[in-house]
Amino acid sequence: MKVVTIATDLEHPFLRRLLAPSCDAVGLDLVVLQADQKGFRPRDKRAVLTDYLARRAAPDELVMFTDAYDTLFIRGEDYIRKMYAELSRGVIFSAEPNSWPLGHIGLALQKDPPVRPYPYLNSGGFIGLAGDILALCAKYPDPPSEHFPLLRHLRTHDYDTDKKFDISDQYYWTLVQLLEPDTVGLDNGAILFENFAPAVANFCDLPRWTTDYRARGKQAASYRREYARLQSRLRSPSGAAQIHFAASLTKTVALDLLDEGQLPSWLVGGLRQ
Repeated sequence: MKVVTIATDLEHPFLRRLLAPSCDAVGLDLVVLQADQKGFRPRDKRAVLTDYLARRAAPDELVMFTDAYDTLFIRGEDYIRKMYAELSRGVIFSAEPNSWPLGHIGLALQKDPPVRPYPYLNSGGFIGLAGDILALCAKYPDPPSEHFPLLRHLRTHDYDTDKKFDISDQYYWTLVQLLEPDTVGLDNGAILFENFAPAVANFCDLPRWTTDYRARGKQAASYRREYARLQSRLRSPSGAAQIHFAASLTKTVALDLLDEGQLPSWLVGGLRQ
């Protein structure tokens, strides 16, 4: 089994101080694929990953993808394999409380009621056999928006979700999962992946939610609010293997807590800081 991540900055503090040491601490084999920083977009992760899987992974090798700059691991391969088998889908994605990036349009695409506490796909962590991941990417070389009547209808009104959201690999994988529910599952109960981002009523408004932080830094109300929320959440250990501080302000607070020595031992007990 390999844990694979993609990074344009090998010295990023989260990668260097949290993700890589956490994999060492729990005995996971981390593969860091370096991508060219110039012009790199989140959707490009798919091309980098599929190139690696096609050239360097056997079809039956278990691969766990993780974002590089906002994740860490607290459990190792034995636990991951056991939980992966229990989730009973070939490819399992992390899940989160927010419908991002599609927002309310994403809610309208859902066929079934939300499965709490984490109803919506998050592409910052997923696991499956290399051959299964490659097969999905080959079947859907582009975001399969044409399969969704709502998205086709919006396009006739000059609202093209491909153009608006194609920069995000999460847009692509959300559509694929909705089309392939028997193959692609979500970790709605956070037994493998837990997303620590805040739940936001309209996630598309999140940039405005943190505008004051860009202006006032740690004195901003949004920073103080997220600092308190994350400290409160971290009092209870997670049962997952991967922890994801998915929102930008959440990641910032996590790094500040690390610098202050305030991250709990259950999260960083084995790390060489």
